[in-house]
Amino acid sequence: MFGKSRAKLNQRLVIFLFFLIVSTVIWYLSKLSHEYSTMLSYPVRYENFPNGKVLVGEPPRKIQLKVKAFGYTLLKCKLSAALSPIDLDLSKHLSQSFEGSKVKHFILTYRIRNGVAKELGSEILLEGIEPDTLFVELADMVEKKVQVKPVFDATFERQYMQSGNFTIEPDIIKISGPKSILDTISVIKTKPVKFKDLNQKVTKKVSLVPIHQVIFSSRIVQFTLPVEKYTELIIKVPIEVENQPDNIKIMFIPKTIDVKCNVVLSKYFGLKPNMFKAVVDYNFIENSINKKLKVKLTNVPEFVGLVDFTPKYVEYIIEKR
Repeated sequence: MFGKSRAKLNQRLVIFLFFLIVSTVIWYLSKLSHEYSTMLSYPVRYENFPNGKVLVGEPPRKIQLKVKAFGYTLLKCKLSAALSPIDLDLSKHLSQSFEGSKVKHFILTYRIRNGVAKELGSEILLEGIEPDTLFVELADMVEKKVQVKPVFDATFERQYMQSGNFTIEPDIIKISGPKSILDTISVIKTKPVKFKDLNQKVTKKVSLVPIHQVIFSSRIVQFTLPVEKYTELIIKVPIEVENQPDNIKIMFIPKTIDVKCNVVLSKYFGLKPNMFKAVVDYNFIENSINKKLKVKLTNVPEFVGLVDFTPKYVEYIIEKR
């Protein structure tokens, strides 16, 4: 009995909802057949700038249109407003005034009324446009060349490593825009890119991070990261002296350090001790402890990685010439 009562209740609920939806649709269609006056917010797009000029700042991006039309026409218009911005031709409608030596640019919206009404169509009556004036700021267009800087993160498979400097093509691009913005730009960065478990050279087209009101000569660059298999190597590097007086001769015990590093296979036989530089500074002798000086490794080839060396301190003997 409980099951039958519940089924009957559900049936009544479905019937009620059906008639509620039908009545709502009929009421809504009836309302759409009436004529209304309302305000529509329309996006605007600026085009055809004066020669050598560019838009700066934040100009008005929307205008308010007071219109009159039937409900279904207004509904269709509201749905299409965001997809169809009104184009403002600055070569036709731009005016200017002077405040001392400063030029102010503006558009009087009554001048674009006929064009806007034509875009809206014959079914909509355009009664007015707000605001009555659109103020825009223009600046001289300038150009400069800047370096492209990649932003990337890479991990490698076991026994593989980066085998040299990455390359970017093009590595320098030309940008153009307002001088006030270009003066703050020293490099153009790529969008971040990640590489995982690399075991060979990778080449990828990467997009540049856009900058508002700045035009790039190229939006995409080609990024290349060389990757090779590596092996471990220990190489003996002689120790040199910095700031040594001419009347002094200094000898070290030991005379060399053992540099332990990873080197890519293609460079294995080309790796020489003179590609590294191990130095001690004579100026630190007075502060040395137990007649030992600290060794610094100042030069390391770009194609080696995970460098370590021993010993970190060496004993010394000083002789006068």
